[in-house]
Amino acid sequence: MIKICHITSAHPRYDVRIFEKECVSLCESGYEVFLIVNDLLEAEDCRGINISSVPCKTQSRLKRFAYAAKKVYEKAAEVDADLYHVHDPELLPYGLKLKRNGKKVIFDSHEDVPSQILDKGWIPAFLRRIISGLYKRYESHVVKRLDAVVAATPHIAEKFKGRAKIVEVVNNYPKLDDILFHDKPFAEREKILCYAGGISEQRGEKVMLEAVEGLDATLILAGDHEKHRTGQAVYTGKLNREQVNELYGRSVAGMVTLLPTASYIYSQPIKMFEYMAAGLPFVASDFPLWKSIVEENGCGICVDCGKADEVRAAVVELLEDPCRAQEMGRNGRRAVETRYNWNVEEKKLVSLYRDLLGKG
Repeated sequence: MIKICHITSAHPRYDVRIFEKECVSLCESGYEVFLIVNDLLEAEDCRGINISSVPCKTQSRLKRFAYAAKKVYEKAAEVDADLYHVHDPELLPYGLKLKRNGKKVIFDSHEDVPSQILDKGWIPAFLRRIISGLYKRYESHVVKRLDAVVAATPHIAEKFKGRAKIVEVVNNYPKLDDILFHDKPFAEREKILCYAGGISEQRGEKVMLEAVEGLDATLILAGDHEKHRTGQAVYTGKLNREQVNELYGRSVAGMVTLLPTASYIYSQPIKMFEYMAAGLPFVASDFPLWKSIVEENGCGICVDCGKADEVRAAVVELLEDPCRAQEMGRNGRRAVETRYNWNVEEKKLVSLYRDLLGKG
């Protein structure tokens, strides 16, 4: 069997994109799949994936960049795979090293890193543009020598055109089997608005709280946050997949009001497509890409996420017309079933592998 090895020093062992989608799909396509991660857990064979780790967990970004990346690379080199698929910017030097050692190498760009650097609060503001430019130059130097770049969005792919030999968009759309479609009439549900994901002001926390204040509705925020209740908002802490599906089934609308930072304005948030898959309409930021998806499919309402009164008006509109809201949810589900799902994307990933390696 052809051996392939996915490497990450920054993402968790069961990362949805890396493990649940890419590794599992490639294993099911006949490849022998290895995954090297940075955590403190034991090696295991999980769903046919050979998972090994290096125990280099640290709160220091510099230590992760300098030490963990090197250790992950050394562990991956022991696999002696035919193709290596690297997932983090700090692994680019080691991807180049693997290429020089005669291996096929893919870089998976989950984010537009040069733009993302411009939003990093831990980098002094006067240094961000300099660091962003230096990183992009080095990224260009490396990727033109690798075999391919896999991009998580069309926007990211566009940034690599002319810099990489092959650029393939593999969108991070949901797996239909993971998200349950709920058809219980909205008129019979509680007035619950939900948000599942990272919680911060940049991700819309403040504007969501302001928008629901005083409404006859409950905002449930599921994410890595202390459990508590404040006003109309309930923080549940992080939920597993079964619990998230249960939350979607109780709710009448989802929220995805991220602020217009360089990291988010061209992103494709997985939660938006999860809401669609679950049959939930949603209130979203009116970024051009998001607005085009919403308007084309009639699955939600886009607003200026900087204005809590606009968010509030959209929420009230959905709450006061549950039949129309549910029809939006059904529109979203149909769109996911035909277009915005992992079954479509995995075919592109497997095709790229077969082009680079031959049929596995």
